[in-house]
Amino acid sequence: MLSARDVEEALKERLLRGAYPRGGALPSVRALAAELGTSPSTVGRAVQELARQGWVTATSRRGAVVRRDLPDGATGMREAEAAIRRLAVRWRLVGGDRAEFQKLIVRVADEVFQPAPRTVFLECNPVDLQRGLDQVQRETSVTVEPMLLEDAAAGSSELKDANVLLTPYFHLAEARELAPEGAQVVPLNFVASQDAMRALVELTPETLVGVLAVDARSRRRLEAIVQQYSAATVLGALLDDPEAAASLVGAADVVLITNAANLPGHLAARARRLVRVGWALEPGGLGGWRVSAEPSPGAG
Repeated sequence: MLSARDVEEALKERLLRGAYPRGGALPSVRALAAELGTSPSTVGRAVQELARQGWVTATSRRGAVVRRDLPDGATGMREAEAAIRRLAVRWRLVGGDRAEFQKLIVRVADEVFQPAPRTVFLECNPVDLQRGLDQVQRETSVTVEPMLLEDAAAGSSELKDANVLLTPYFHLAEARELAPEGAQVVPLNFVASQDAMRALVELTPETLVGVLAVDARSRRRLEAIVQQYSAATVLGALLDDPEAAASLVGAADVVLITNAANLPGHLAARARRLVRVGWALEPGGLGGWRVSAEPSPGAG
């Protein structure tokens, strides 16, 4: 059987949600007792306590009348305790047991108080790291932290508690190797910027395109982009091979290089035409990922 305190909390809940109109009378003590499955004396004690707290006014003619100005809800811990108590009463009224209610409270608390997922964007160079990050942040409300792949590979402690790793598709394999256990790795789709694409599609088949890259992977990626969008001939060299780079610049009609690469001034001066390739997050490049929950990126 419900206690007077249980009845009090059940009636407060009903008053707060307007089940009994303000200025109107509560149901009779006997009617409430029958409805709540307890004794009239228990309901009577609960109604007396409600009157003492200012929720109802006891009258000889109409019984207990709901106050038009209900007390302000308690704040902080008292308010939370009262809300949980009301839920417990309802749970008990529908036949739930104590153990089930406790499990429910713990589960909800675990969901509500778990820390926000920590999201990190990985890129291979500072320029594309920042540019990619800016683009992703425009697409999501989630705070994304930038991190260079080389720092992550060096065992940065900042990566250990990351929950989500964002990275361009071309760094996906590295990101998966570096991801902490249980972290989600989300590939983001970056494509050559519109300016770069416009320059590529205008190339004639007779054009010799020289690709200069910081590493073999970037070189292969740039060569593939040229071949995908143009019939021009393409040759590549690495910037850390000065002789090959100089020879390529001297022979090429167009020199292609990423925004992140530093082209020595004497080579830039010799280039007939220099096209820098930037990267843009493709529309829908975040896929279905959202952590609001949900990232940030770049290109190499």
